[in-house]
Amino acid sequence: MGFVAALLTLAGCSALPGRARHDLVGMTLPDFLACAGQPTERMRIAPRQWALTFPTNNWSTPSLSGAVPLLGDLVKPTVSASASESCRMTARIRDGRVASIHFVATSSLTTSASAACAPLVRDCLLYPDHTMLPADYDADAYLQKGSS
Repeated sequence: MGFVAALLTLAGCSALPGRARHDLVGMTLPDFLACAGQPTERMRIAPRQWALTFPTNNWSTPSLSGAVPLLGDLVKPTVSASASESCRMTARIRDGRVASIHFVATSSLTTSASAACAPLVRDCLLYPDHTMLPADYDADAYLQKGSS
């Protein structure tokens, strides 16, 4: 039963990046940074447009190994297994709002690689902020200052 619950949890997690691609578009930069965290890279791609890359989410399991007796213990090949997943998120910011979100994910598991991306957007989807910004707020000036 625990294995089935784990698979269902991973399946639910793999849906979060897809939701984020839709639900987070239009979120203000301060609200997005409050839930996604500090980007590790930022690049101006056009006037008032930025690409922000967030820390890669990596995880792996310890390697498990053991001998498997075959032919009445005459042959004992060693079998080992481990799992790993990683995800990097890049958000395009246009005029101070999220314009699009992109993920690059890898997985050694049979589940969707998108499950590794879920922690990067979970708080943004479940607990979004709704900051009232002043009329003169300039996200471009903030991002430019932060990149120098």
